[in-house]
Amino acid sequence: MLTHSFLVLSIVLAIPGAMVWGFRADLRPVIHRMMLASIPFALTERLFYPEYWKPEFLFDLVNVIGFGIEDLLFVMGLAAFSSTAWAVVSRQTLAAGEERASLRNALALLAACFLVVGLVAIAGIPMIYGAPLIMTVFGGGICIVRRDLWWPSLGGAVVTTLVYTSACLLLMLLIPRVFELDWNSDKFLNIFVWGIPLEELLYAATSGFIATAFYPFVTGARFVALEQPEN
Repeated sequence: MLTHSFLVLSIVLAIPGAMVWGFRADLRPVIHRMMLASIPFALTERLFYPEYWKPEFLFDLVNVIGFGIEDLLFVMGLAAFSSTAWAVVSRQTLAAGEERASLRNALALLAACFLVVGLVAIAGIPMIYGAPLIMTVFGGGICIVRRDLWWPSLGGAVVTTLVYTSACLLLMLLIPRVFELDWNSDKFLNIFVWGIPLEELLYAATSGFIATAFYPFVTGARFVALEQPEN
């Protein structure tokens, strides 16, 4: 398995979300819905592979169907913890909003996002830059409409980046020189932070930014203080 860097990274990234799921029952509905909403993004792997990176995939599925099991694990794991990171560190929860409109809003936002992804791909912009740009624009647009989400979204970006950085450092311990072997960093910025390609950290930060804002925006939920149990 240690030759499959993407699989290892995906498994490592599943741990924080699993911990939140285990210790914060109030955030489980958020995790379940965000994991479901993230699944379509697994299908975008061909926009990154092999231009940006070239990891091994289980059963070579990326060359068979265009994405792999790793992609599903990665997007769901990232969604689970990035959407709840701010709530955990700030000791807050999400107060219920308008549930009846949530599915319609989510589908509309996802459709708009994939439309822009298609336009970015047609324009020939490398998706490792296009994706953070799209997430920043959509996240910023949400926060303009819902100004109460600015600080949570920025906080979520910071926490997600820290968690993702930790996961990458662990990956480097498990698979030495992994970012030299499986990433094509020399074709891009070729800038590293603690041995991690800068593109990875940009992707993490913008993922945390949009993920923190997405659920409360589509459901109308709001961040509120977590009630302390009575003695």
